[in-house]
Amino acid sequence: MFHFSESLIENHNPIPFLWISDLLDSFIMLMSIPETPNSRWGEDTNTSIAQRQIDRQEAICVAGLTKGMIADVHRKKEIRLPADFFQNEALQGLKAAMVIYFERSGEIRLIPMTKEGGARVRLEVEKVNPALMQTMTQLFKHHDLKVLFTTGFCFEENRCIYEVYFSADDIRAKEPDIRKTINSIPGLYESEFEILEMGQEW
Repeated sequence: MFHFSESLIENHNPIPFLWISDLLDSFIMLMSIPETPNSRWGEDTNTSIAQRQIDRQEAICVAGLTKGMIADVHRKKEIRLPADFFQNEALQGLKAAMVIYFERSGEIRLIPMTKEGGARVRLEVEKVNPALMQTMTQLFKHHDLKVLFTTGFCFEENRCIYEVYFSADDIRAKEPDIRKTINSIPGLYESEFEILEMGQEW
């Protein structure tokens, strides 16, 4: 789940950094999970973050749980989803999918959603602190924001950078309060709040 450039790993001691980043990131996602979930695929689950990571690793090693294809991306830019995707019982209530493009690696990830809208938040803070953790946790719970993906905390120069994608209903109505809460984070250098809606292209 976590992506770090080679330059970051070379310039920092990776062992404690990765451990702390994973721990804090997992804490935010755990605290944002609702008490009565009804889904098994990413947004809502009673399964812990650590267990889900283990399950994903196990799934990669077991034949028959995945499907693959080679796409000629130079000749055809559109990629068709498999028919099984729309017949998957685990995707009941599917309304949309969050598509995330990783600029450094070129990887693209598609995450099913039970809500029609969502957003991306990018934070640049002086350092990771309890106030930041508490603010983000309360934000997710108060506005019923379902965390889909986070980058973890990545240190660049003298700043800590964090990105999170989440799904939400009525995101436009929630925007002012979300922005106000984000801007109240102690030690905040810069922030981005990008609303993502169906119909928008890259």
